[in-house]
Amino acid sequence: MQYGIQLFSLRQYLKDEEGYREVFGRVKDMGAQVVQLSGGKPIEAKNIAAISNEFGLPICITHDKFDRIVGDLDGLIEEHKTYGCNRMGIGMMPKEFRTGELKDLEKFITILNDTADKLEKVGMTIAYHNHWFEFDKINGKSMYDRMIEGTEKVEFIPDTFWIKFAGHSANDYLKKLSGRVNTLHLKDYKKTLGIPVFRAVGKGVLDFESILRTANECGVENAVVELDMSPNAYKSMQFSMQTLKGLSNAK
Repeated sequence: MQYGIQLFSLRQYLKDEEGYREVFGRVKDMGAQVVQLSGGKPIEAKNIAAISNEFGLPICITHDKFDRIVGDLDGLIEEHKTYGCNRMGIGMMPKEFRTGELKDLEKFITILNDTADKLEKVGMTIAYHNHWFEFDKINGKSMYDRMIEGTEKVEFIPDTFWIKFAGHSANDYLKKLSGRVNTLHLKDYKKTLGIPVFRAVGKGVLDFESILRTANECGVENAVVELDMSPNAYKSMQFSMQTLKGLSNAK
């Protein structure tokens, strides 16, 4: 399994080509082996690909805007070919599909399946990244479980923080999704004054030694560190990568 960084964590520095080069250089120095691209990208795909090659940091997966996935899939396919990346992700289910009504969730599942079918023809896949709300139940079953059961070619990007936030075990869901997770999101969980907060890997309560062991057993190829927000994003990424290195050396 390769370790890397979800560049959404460092989005404030990704404003132009110079920023991309600096970020790629710094995360490479931290020991990252792969990166994930996320959200709007202010420079051309060919320039990102060149920087990726320059620093020897492959793009293992992306998060792309839902509107583009449903409205400009061909354009995204060409961008991903330029990156040399065969996986695109959906970072969050749009609100119109999370109404609590089964019919709306089923519409989203249909979109996932249709997209997976289209991408399969060009050797690519779609993956879904969870937050907390997917664990809300509809007619006695969580939305997440319905998504897992209602799809076959769709992959998933489990997020360790949000699974814990929703009251579940990352290990359990990795086992349930065995063979369907290429990239795992690592962020730690801790309560401060009773409020759950994002923490760098190793600064919270999650047992990452156990999580990573399970991830290996379930065929996960990439584990990327992510923090949705941090007062010092570089410092958080550095600490997280050092923690992962320590866990690897302890084996």
